[in-house]
Amino acid sequence: MTNLIDRKRRSWLLFAGAGAASAGLSPFSAMGQGSGPGAYPVKPIRLVIPFAAGGVSDIVGRAVGQKMGELFGQPVVIENRAGAGGAVGSEFVAAAPADGYTLLLSSVSTVAIGPYLVKKLPYDSIAGFTAIGIVTYAPNVLAVHASLPFKSLAELLAFAKANPGKLSFGSAGVGSVGHLSGELLRSVTGVDMVHVPYKTSAAAYPDVISGNVSMVFDTLPAAIGHIKGGKVRPLAVLSPRRSALMPEVPTFAEAGVPEATLNFWSGLHAPANLPPAVLARISEILNRALNSPDLRERLIGLGADPFPISPQEFNVRVREDYERIGKVVKAAGIVPE
Repeated sequence: MTNLIDRKRRSWLLFAGAGAASAGLSPFSAMGQGSGPGAYPVKPIRLVIPFAAGGVSDIVGRAVGQKMGELFGQPVVIENRAGAGGAVGSEFVAAAPADGYTLLLSSVSTVAIGPYLVKKLPYDSIAGFTAIGIVTYAPNVLAVHASLPFKSLAELLAFAKANPGKLSFGSAGVGSVGHLSGELLRSVTGVDMVHVPYKTSAAAYPDVISGNVSMVFDTLPAAIGHIKGGKVRPLAVLSPRRSALMPEVPTFAEAGVPEATLNFWSGLHAPANLPPAVLARISEILNRALNSPDLRERLIGLGADPFPISPQEFNVRVREDYERIGKVVKAAGIVPE
């Protein structure tokens, strides 16, 4: 009887494998499809946001997670695991099973900047994850205080070159995206500007608005309120394309400094070695969510542009940003702690 059961089990497995192969799938890859007993997902998905609740990352993550949950037919549960500049939540996801049920809302800060600022990260920010896709670009913007006469980046650079050390720029601290943006501009143009670090970018605005600091490099979602209020004036964004929220503001490339492009993205990562079929399914749902009119409108209103992209393209972008930022960090003399 036992041998008969074994033979029937083997026959069923062969039949299942043949059926999957005829559809261009392995028996395992069928779990990535949207229907059937092995479909993914069959239970709620956890999306780890490595920052505290209430910030821009949290707002973006919750909005995207809600829409993805609707499309998956399974809840996407948000879990905030803040600490160490995003390293706490990132480490948690890197150590999770690679089954598609634990995802990370990543960013250029956690993936491409953090490794250069911390001597011993407990995970590999590149090899320790599977890159799924970009969620949004939140352009980093250069904004000057309203009384400065500069109406363009070219005018600012001309003044800076003629008056070394006269201009200063604020940022959210050493190693922040804002700091690296200023260092990148300095390295590619040779201008001499003074860096004034703050604990947060919000803390820089009183000095920028009063004129004690010439300008600030900040993400658009954080800067947009001051820009709309006329307290600071945007000159250019460091992103590869103009922001949908400020289409009149040129990119640095359009302003004549194409080398000063720094991609500030939020993305979706999973633990390393995510099964290809599951990766394809999550990528499909993420990009469908980002193309939905209601979510697009909500994200653009925050100053974060939805940016559907394939996992392969995202993986290339991540590695390029990692290498580019490494050069900027080295040129700026920033030492990991």
